[in-house]
Amino acid sequence: MKTSSQFEKWAAGFLGLVCVALILNMVFRSGTRAGGARATAQSAAAAVRSRGGPAAATKADELARYDPQVRLDLLKEIQERPLPKLARDPFQFVAQAAPPTQPKDVTPAAPAAPPRPPPPPLKAVGVTQKGGGVSEAIISDDQEIYIVHEGETFAKRFRVLKISPSHVEIDDETTHNTIRLPIAP
Repeated sequence: MKTSSQFEKWAAGFLGLVCVALILNMVFRSGTRAGGARATAQSAAAAVRSRGGPAAATKADELARYDPQVRLDLLKEIQERPLPKLARDPFQFVAQAAPPTQPKDVTPAAPAAPPRPPPPPLKAVGVTQKGGGVSEAIISDDQEIYIVHEGETFAKRFRVLKISPSHVEIDDETTHNTIRLPIAP
């Protein structure tokens, strides 16, 4: 029991010394020593008083309290510059010119054809031959697999036109488009 309490006393003393060393390090590195910041502010205020008089001195005292390197002479030079002339009022909205109108004797162009619907999500998975040379195709969409023959209708909208070893031709009966599906390798 005596050993652990002795150890705790030494550890507390060591930690206290480390804290004191850290505080001293922080004070010396930050540059805030007694009178250091005040002396810098006073020297900046004296420099401004010699340049601008009592009104400038109060401004300098106020600004030097925050940053002793403030240079009011540069600010004064910038404020004395004339403002650039603007060609227009930047706060005034200018409307865009209206597009030119067509003469009345010109007939308008024909309206563009409506865009084609996207192709259906069909894939020809493979082709097989039954006995007697009858070909059948295996077609899949996102939900089902169909085994079809030439002339058959499937998925309530597609009719098989032709089955060959390289592709399957299908007619979409809703859009009347012929779709050629290559056989997937």
